[in-house]
Amino acid sequence: MNPVPSSLMARGRGSVRLKREPDYWEVRAYAGVDPETGKPQYVSRTLRGGRRDAEKLLAQLVTKVDQDGPTTRHTLNELLTSHVDHLEQRGREVRTIEGYRSIAKQIAKDPIGRQQVARLSVKAVDDYYVRLMRVGLSAATVQRYHALMRAAFRQAMAWGWVTRNPVQLATPPAGRRIGRRIPKPEVVAAVVANGLSSRNQINGLAVRLLAATGARRGEVCGLRWCDVDLERRVVQIRSAVAQLADGSLIEKEPKGHQQREVSIDSTTTRLLEEHRDVQADQITALGGEQSQQSYVLADLLDDPTGAAPMRPNRLTQAFSRIRDRTPGAENVRLHDLRHWFASTQLDAGEPLPAVAARIGDHVETLAKVYAHKGHRGDAAAAENIGGLLD
Repeated sequence: MNPVPSSLMARGRGSVRLKREPDYWEVRAYAGVDPETGKPQYVSRTLRGGRRDAEKLLAQLVTKVDQDGPTTRHTLNELLTSHVDHLEQRGREVRTIEGYRSIAKQIAKDPIGRQQVARLSVKAVDDYYVRLMRVGLSAATVQRYHALMRAAFRQAMAWGWVTRNPVQLATPPAGRRIGRRIPKPEVVAAVVANGLSSRNQINGLAVRLLAATGARRGEVCGLRWCDVDLERRVVQIRSAVAQLADGSLIEKEPKGHQQREVSIDSTTTRLLEEHRDVQADQITALGGEQSQQSYVLADLLDDPTGAAPMRPNRLTQAFSRIRDRTPGAENVRLHDLRHWFASTQLDAGEPLPAVAARIGDHVETLAKVYAHKGHRGDAAAAENIGGLLD
């Protein structure tokens, strides 16, 4: 017998069919695609009665599928693995993929990872967040877990594995926004001076570049001499060096693909000029030849031609030693130099778009991070309004 059409069937949600005269019906509700075979899945029932009874049952089955999801056998662990693999194939950055796999590995240690995605409830997700907080994870870390699982379920819906996203409805812990630690100018200057007077002056130059440009650690490590124009006193931020979990280094685009040109002051220019000459002599003594492709912060022990960059982790370690020798800098992190640069620029009255362009960030992000500060430009605006009112 031919299937009997219904409104739900017309929308592709299932069918009713008179299986045997006079009143024996088969009802099938569409339940997504089988992740292993790629074939459609259906939830089937039979009943005795009229066509209206069969269509009523179809509506109930469709509602149940929408609520409970299709009967896929894939677990959350398998979904996360497939999702991260998919992102990797689409060209997501290596460091980002490493971070996602690390989170997925931690999720796999919890019983939630073995639950079938079609049966995962909002309550189960919320309970998992509670367990994470109890073992000492911060709210910000739990939010990263939440973001990965939410995106994975969105992908699962696109693949037809599930028809709902329980993570979207879950409630991750709210993180408390902590104000940025902005070092005082004299503290930053003292840290730079201590670095430049240390035995290995390249560390001091690195700290100076971080403070003078607002660049990220990997971006400074990725600078080559072809990126430095000493006559124009500018540096081009074109790439960044990243260190993977296995210790290997990769060169990639700056975060957010924010390539940019940043002006530098006369003292930083002079220090770069002096360092270029010293580096050229060192490379020559090692039997090599400095080139425009040599890294500014080169690891000559790794490659005597300057073709190997300073490792980002080594820069952080060097900064920690310099900081520990500087009174008043005990709580300053290397990344705080970036915040100091941005905050100082804003305090000087520079517009948000200009500062965002210099540090390679989005205006919206910069406005959110530094909205709590009372910059001098804001104070001047307040005085102007007051003058008009007086």
